[in-house]
Amino acid sequence: MGDTVSLLEKELAKAPIHVPGSPFWEVFKRFGRDEAIAMAINVAGTAGLEQAVNRELITLSTQSKDIALAVAGPIVEKFGFFPAHFKEAWDVYKTTPVKEREDLSHYFGSAVKGGSVSLAEDVLVHDPLYIGMMYIGLQLYPETPAWLIATTSFIAAVFGVAGLEVGVTEARYKLLKRRFKNLGFGNERYLESRFFVSAERHPEELLNLMSREFNLPDRAVGEYHDRYHDTTLKHYSGRVPKLRLRNRKIKEEDREVNSAQIVYTRTSEIACGEASQFRYFPQKKDKFYFPLGDDMPSCIEEIDDERVRNYLTKIAEGPSGDVSFERSIARNETGLFVSTDRVSLKNHRPFYVFELKTRNDADLLKEGMRYVMREFPVLQITHSKGDIVRMNGKNS
Repeated sequence: MGDTVSLLEKELAKAPIHVPGSPFWEVFKRFGRDEAIAMAINVAGTAGLEQAVNRELITLSTQSKDIALAVAGPIVEKFGFFPAHFKEAWDVYKTTPVKEREDLSHYFGSAVKGGSVSLAEDVLVHDPLYIGMMYIGLQLYPETPAWLIATTSFIAAVFGVAGLEVGVTEARYKLLKRRFKNLGFGNERYLESRFFVSAERHPEELLNLMSREFNLPDRAVGEYHDRYHDTTLKHYSGRVPKLRLRNRKIKEEDREVNSAQIVYTRTSEIACGEASQFRYFPQKKDKFYFPLGDDMPSCIEEIDDERVRNYLTKIAEGPSGDVSFERSIARNETGLFVSTDRVSLKNHRPFYVFELKTRNDADLLKEGMRYVMREFPVLQITHSKGDIVRMNGKNS
């Protein structure tokens, strides 16, 4: 398979798997870090006010005291949302090479933007939750120190913000899927695992053995060409979008299938209840596809459907690379789909990627993955073929 492919395999082996964190904990960490600073200011301010009232430095009725203690923290804590962001901005500024460095105002502007997101969540969600829980806690447990109720209410409200943001993100993703449907896109959902195939065993041998092991009688060969585009589409709870124009030639049927595709991918790990020799990192994919007819457009601007053309033009930032590969397929009616992709590299020998797919049958996919990793010298990866081709371009 050549020295280039060996170098690619070594490069991939450095970081073959990328798994996004839990959406809930990602929000919790981002918002929680800023809130942790604010929390110290909040609790200190609440405790200070309580001491001032108890020492009669400030005269308040019992009910007014409870209200004042409930709202004092959210007011003084606002100063805590920006210091961490400004420190991050300064660190980035100092570590960026001088030739690539933007003005300091650029980095501080990003810091203000980052702090403002947490501040908005604090004002709109965290504060109402905190004030409500703080006031109720003071009413129900008047003998409990106010600082303790403040701490408990504060942390509980952070969890509430994280949970609500994840829920809102999922709702926004559903709205995006509805928009795709209204534009005429079809939808296909499946689980997929991917392996970079070592040169020690030919990939066709792997496909043949998998066909016998899992009874995959249906065979086919196709030629594919994908043109990828960078996109402004947002990530949703660890789902990463890709935009591509795909031309597929099916040899057995002597026909072509052309489509515009938006694919959202989220990688996770299948939990194992007992010790296992292997770990399993499938990818859950939502593929939205729009048929482009018999004539493959060379670019998005040549797509006939005006609504789809305008939408894709809006979210695309320009071609980011082309990938050509020959796919050998084996499958059966129970839902297991396996393929060997022979991916072309300019001026180099091709590399091979082996893929397994199921219709959300995690147990069947895991069984197939276990067999592949047990019987063949493969490298489990979460990188796409386009990622690997670009990696080769950077290393050439």
